[in-house]
Amino acid sequence: MRIPTKSMRRLQSIFVIVLAPVICAIFSSNLWAQTRPVPPAKLLLRADLKRGEVLRYELEAAGSFVPIADASGAILAPRRGPCDYSLTAIVTLHPQTPDRDGNIPVEAKYSETRITSVRCALFSAADFQRRLAALQSSAVMFRMGPHGETEMSHSGDGYFKYWDGGDLLRKVTQDLLQTELSPHPVAAGASWKPRGQFAYARDRALKDLELSGADLRFRNLVQVDGKSCAWVTSQYIFSPIDLPAVGTASGGRTIPAAGNSAVAAVLHISMLLDPASHHVAWLHRSQTIDNKLTLASPYDGDSAEPDSPQADDPPDSADPMPDLSSMRSDNPGRYPFMTFHFQEEARARLLPPERSVEWLAALKRFESTPEPESGSTPVAVTKTLLPNSIIPAAKPAAVKRSTSRVVDSDNLVPTPAGFNRYEKGLCRDQWFCASVSVAMPGEIEVSDDTPLRTVYVVRKGDLVISVSVGPALDRRSRGLTEEEELKKQASYYLENYVWLAAKPGIGTDFSSASLDGYPGLITTFSATQRDMANIHGVLGLMLTPWGKVVPVSCSSDQAASAELQALCEKVITSVSLRR
Repeated sequence: MRIPTKSMRRLQSIFVIVLAPVICAIFSSNLWAQTRPVPPAKLLLRADLKRGEVLRYELEAAGSFVPIADASGAILAPRRGPCDYSLTAIVTLHPQTPDRDGNIPVEAKYSETRITSVRCALFSAADFQRRLAALQSSAVMFRMGPHGETEMSHSGDGYFKYWDGGDLLRKVTQDLLQTELSPHPVAAGASWKPRGQFAYARDRALKDLELSGADLRFRNLVQVDGKSCAWVTSQYIFSPIDLPAVGTASGGRTIPAAGNSAVAAVLHISMLLDPASHHVAWLHRSQTIDNKLTLASPYDGDSAEPDSPQADDPPDSADPMPDLSSMRSDNPGRYPFMTFHFQEEARARLLPPERSVEWLAALKRFESTPEPESGSTPVAVTKTLLPNSIIPAAKPAAVKRSTSRVVDSDNLVPTPAGFNRYEKGLCRDQWFCASVSVAMPGEIEVSDDTPLRTVYVVRKGDLVISVSVGPALDRRSRGLTEEEELKKQASYYLENYVWLAAKPGIGTDFSSASLDGYPGLITTFSATQRDMANIHGVLGLMLTPWGKVVPVSCSSDQAASAELQALCEKVITSVSLRR
């Protein structure tokens, strides 16, 4: 059948009208697919050091401590400043075989150490050179934990000394061993809360300060000598605190609460991470501490004489910042006296086995650019750090101080069958806050919950036990091995912290253990309860690299039995710690 021409035209018109929206939809869909923004690529920012690798870094470090007299006749005794120095070295890192708990020992050997400048009232260039020679004569051992924490084996009291150039080299070396930078894959521009990377508990000058803000940030991907590196920055802001000052008048008379001392600090880290090799390619550390000292009464220092310089280190109690107590002075009429400014700065540059000259030249160009690939200049840090004028930093999230049941925990310690895991936000102070989780069976009730400790009452059949988490204890590691320190901490805990004990507990058996990858000790103990019933239990201690010891105990006032011992050991070994 032949369709008339007019009908044919009508059908063609209908076909075009019906088909046009379909064609437009397909075209628009394709155009949108081509022009829609592509989500930025995400990277898991983690470094990796494996056995058999040898990494060499060029180090540059400098430190200065400058007391600036604001009042006539003001002096610092003993005379420790002004003092500034700079030095260079090569550090070679040798990761070794991980132990069964995942801890990786890293041997650091320093070579080609050289003093480039020394101007110091207390020490000469020869004194610094002797320290560097001692540093170069033997290897320094570091340890990388299974959760990314780092620790340095250190002689003496375990604190960084600010008169020792070698300690600044050790500190930037520890920075290079930070492996876990982002908790999950992140895109450029993302920021998150750090968990203590680069700010160490043994940093003496930070021990009295309060952390007010911190962040880690993935700034961008930058090109360095043909390599695409992730540029990561970290910043810690320590808010100003007002502490009392103690003066010394002529004749050695001490003037307590003579004024006040306002202290603030900023720690800034900038680093390049090579995502292909998972190695830190470059790192810059900068830390500034300012202490403004004012007095409430005139200071007679005309007749005071500074102590004579010593060739060796100053006493352990000596450090750049004055020794400050924890009481506030209320005396009126303060006037400016002296300002103490401490600055440390260090750089580390990876030395590749090939093309090292081109690589170092590219790094130098990167260093000379204030803000690579952004065209902006960093905000200057003023010497007077006020809450409204400091560099913005992410405020730390509210710390979970109370206990809660963990429904889907991301911890690496498995929860035994029939057990439930509870997590406790354990805060010893504003610097140390950690989440401790422990698995328990049966019916669980919270008997006591404070910011420092939580006690659970667990009922399993006829057995009733108490599980206590916390409080965190200060480490006492001077001259002690880890085992000796743990035994000392166990005795201290049993004397003071056994739940409901009327008399100090007595440890009957001590055995070394690894608890969640941390050096630990498991102690069987007995004690006398307040109602004169006997207490039997098990204590577990974890030795952390953050200057704290975390205890978890499991006890019962029922007769000691194999069932109680086995259950408590199962609870103790289930512990998981996250800072």
